[in-house]
Amino acid sequence: MRSHPSPGAPSPGAPAPSASRIQTRSSPNIAAAGPSVGAPGPSSSAGHISPKSNQKKHKMPISMKMNDGSVVDKVLEFEEEHYHKIWFYGKPALISGGLVAINLVKKFLTPTQKSKFRSTSFGHFLDFEPLVFSGQLVHCMLLKEVFHLNPNEMMFKVHETLLKFSISDFALITGLNCAEYLSFCNEDGIPKQLPFGSSWLCSKYFPGKSSIYRGDLYDFLDQNQVKDDTDAIKLVLIFIVDYILLSKKDNKLVDKYLWHMVDSLDMFGSFPWGRKSFLLTLEYLKKALKGKQTDSQQDVIHYELFGFPTAFQIWIYECFISLPKTVISYNGPKIPRICSWSKAFKSKFFSLNEKFFDCEEVC
Repeated sequence: MRSHPSPGAPSPGAPAPSASRIQTRSSPNIAAAGPSVGAPGPSSSAGHISPKSNQKKHKMPISMKMNDGSVVDKVLEFEEEHYHKIWFYGKPALISGGLVAINLVKKFLTPTQKSKFRSTSFGHFLDFEPLVFSGQLVHCMLLKEVFHLNPNEMMFKVHETLLKFSISDFALITGLNCAEYLSFCNEDGIPKQLPFGSSWLCSKYFPGKSSIYRGDLYDFLDQNQVKDDTDAIKLVLIFIVDYILLSKKDNKLVDKYLWHMVDSLDMFGSFPWGRKSFLLTLEYLKKALKGKQTDSQQDVIHYELFGFPTAFQIWIYECFISLPKTVISYNGPKIPRICSWSKAFKSKFFSLNEKFFDCEEVC
């Protein structure tokens, strides 16, 4: 198995991404689960996954801490298989604009403000291409999910290749800080102590409002420009975190702790927003199809994805040896790796299944 660089240290001369790099990655921040082998892939004729009659059992050594403080070594045995036994139509919805919202950031900031913004932890976002979200591509991969013991990762099997999506992949793709939460935060990544009431930034640009809806912030950036460079950068930082990385429905409020955290640009910049975004993204990817399976190929399952699923979409692109330009354009190796892709196009369910998920061109 190959070793891979940590999230904070991608090499400038990194080669073009390939799926062989993806399937064996292990996160440096989260304990990796053991090796696993899934059920065989779906039949292109019937559209069903046929489980093996003599499915292999896999062993995973673990150490369990007992109540008396002693440690007992055990070996777990489990059979791994695909969660979803048949293929069915699905239509995932990307809540908020994803990378398309980057266009609004570029429009809002003046040239001077853009130059200053590049020195922040999100400065590389100005280099992101406004990729179109490919819901069918994401849905096809979710149908390939297999059982995995590590709750902080997802495992997929395309033919005989296991593909693991972890926080290490998320960090390399997005270029975001995915380290552990800081000591002043609770287990959800929210600072334990914050001032009460509205922040001065919120009061200045949204007078008379104690709470701001995410749609209100979007409209403000779309219809205004702010002369104060520091204020403009702070508003964009809140927008990127709340609208792109931690996306949810427009009728939800901007989290109040963001307004207070951004008062200190040093605190805001050192916070591991990548970890928080990854965990939210993973949560909704994991439960996207839970309880939604249908036996009818006529039904379409609708569901929503929060967080930053565009990073998962980029990871899927990296899983395949070759991708036609009718699906996505690869612009060569760049850091972060999300900048390597542009001009994504929406594709049909069966077209994707035939070209990628029902073929063997996976590293």
